[in-house]
Amino acid sequence: MRISRSVALLTTALVVLILSGCNAPHSTTGAISGASSQSGNLATSAGTKATAGSGPILTVSAGISHPISAKFEGTNLDFTGVAETYNEASVLKAVTSLSPGTIRYPGGAIANFWNWQTGSVNEPPSTTSTGFGTIRYKPGRQRTYGFTLSTLKQITTATGAIPIFDLNVMTSTLGDQLQMLQAAAQLGLPIRYVELGNEFYLSNSNYLHAFPTPTSYADLVATWAPAIHAAFPGAQVAAVATVSTATPREQEWNTTLLSIAGSDINAVTLHDYPVVAEPTRTAPTPGALFAAATVDWQPVEAVMNALPSHLTVWLTEYNLGLIDVAMGSPPLGTTWEHALYVAQLDLLELASPHIALTDFWDLFGSAIDAQLTTALPPMTTPTGSASQLINQAMVGATSVTELTITNDPILDGSVKSVSGIEVTGASDGDKIILVNLGSRPIALAVGELLWKSASAQQLSSPLSMQAVHIKSIRISGHLNLPPYSLTVVNQ
Repeated sequence: MRISRSVALLTTALVVLILSGCNAPHSTTGAISGASSQSGNLATSAGTKATAGSGPILTVSAGISHPISAKFEGTNLDFTGVAETYNEASVLKAVTSLSPGTIRYPGGAIANFWNWQTGSVNEPPSTTSTGFGTIRYKPGRQRTYGFTLSTLKQITTATGAIPIFDLNVMTSTLGDQLQMLQAAAQLGLPIRYVELGNEFYLSNSNYLHAFPTPTSYADLVATWAPAIHAAFPGAQVAAVATVSTATPREQEWNTTLLSIAGSDINAVTLHDYPVVAEPTRTAPTPGALFAAATVDWQPVEAVMNALPSHLTVWLTEYNLGLIDVAMGSPPLGTTWEHALYVAQLDLLELASPHIALTDFWDLFGSAIDAQLTTALPPMTTPTGSASQLINQAMVGATSVTELTITNDPILDGSVKSVSGIEVTGASDGDKIILVNLGSRPIALAVGELLWKSASAQQLSSPLSMQAVHIKSIRISGHLNLPPYSLTVVNQ
């Protein structure tokens, strides 16, 4: 469920920052590396001063602020090849470099069949009826990964991340899962976030067998959530909710859950996988794709706005739809275009006062949809590089302010090219995070929010590039946002 990108024709040259007012004769532009390099390290080119690009100088002003969790940005573990190798120094180093605030354990659908004592899964084959009127077949999966709580402890110790325990409420028991949480607590793992299963609103044959109706799942939540609160009074418990209303099951899901168990939980989980290519299977233009990040966010906002005020939202999976990331040559998911889409989606999430936690799907996997590949040592994808820059800016942050850009160019329809937030309370200082989704440079005037001589880091590249490197700059008169760029300003 994602948006695919066919932008092989978009090998536009990277716009280089024009230097002005710089007395250092050896300052460099910090150009983006070629596709041959896939290093995940954010190598820097220092000494560049950002100046005004062509066109008018736009101003930035602050909008509405809201508090956020210091562990807002997270990721999903995935078991596609490296689950057994977290003892490898390169693997732990790669995960740590992403600065995740939370790590969802053991991940998504795998949680519904997970044996925590052995780190194994026994998932029968299944079929799923989709909202597009098709049937998807999923083969069974029986495998011992060896990924136990001890391994989770190793990862969270190295990264400082807090686990989100996605419980097996389908093929295990309440007693067994409470025992798992108790074992985790004895290892020193905090029992702060507990999630009750994964995507049961889908018309998957295994899910329908376990929970024939939305009521059957809601009844389970009304039993399990109070028991977890009694055993771990400090824990927050979230139940599965849905954004989609494509099937009768999904149409009834949220209302049924909230009417039966809404007072027993602290949060609901939502998953966001926008699909742009369906049903035509035609790749949208870059402008249409980037605009879709904002347009497709509206149904998510509608669901969140309808929730009772005491419930927060954990967006425990988000990415572009799987159909979309696989389209094009090179596949969209491997490119900087996909990374920019994810960055824009991330800013929309950060700007929402409803969301307490987000977890990207996924940490390890194919270069098409993951932050890190399964190679040893792992390689950082363009999306991983964007996540890394945003995550590092968000470490310890306590509030977010949405920004307004005067005369912000229109990208597609009514969607603006530039979006940004101010982050305050971060452990290494306040930040401004900006995304330019347009094909032209944008110049922003210095002022109360953008300080002259402030340092910044930028990622920018032609959209089809499969590797991108960071560039360090310093604001001199104006901040220039190159086309297709992500910028973090250190206030």
